Amino acid sequence: MTDTENPALFTFIKLTVKDLDAMTRFFVDGFGMKHVDTVDTPGFSEHMMAGKKGSATIVLFHWKDGREIEIGNGWGPVGMITRDVDSDVGRAVAAGATQKGETVAFGKARIAFVLTPEGHEIEMMQLG
Repeated sequence: MTDTENPALFTFIKLTVKDLDAMTRFFVDGFGMKHVDTVDTPGFSEHMMAGKKGSATIVLFHWKDGREIEIGNGWGPVGMITRDVDSDVGRAVAAGATQKGETVAFGKARIAFVLTPEGHEIEMMQLG
């Protein structure tokens, strides 16, 4: 496949957050991500959060005008692959997440869902 057949490359997802600094700390403490860059304008700020090499970036987006943020139902959870779902769920919960339901098994995969302190849903999947 040439670049002209598939020119776009998925590299990031944005989450709109109320408290940029608190959510930055949450993704650092809860998922071991690094705050690698900042965009700061008069109207909004963004923190780019990177995981391990090859993973997509989460951009934490914050409006500076104090507008109300609503978590909608028109999208699914942010997905993460883990080697140890129990340990990683525990780390996320210790950083302020809430586990949503029980960890479930689908064949060899184990899946758990957590909610960030601001209510964003994250799906954590341990394969085989």
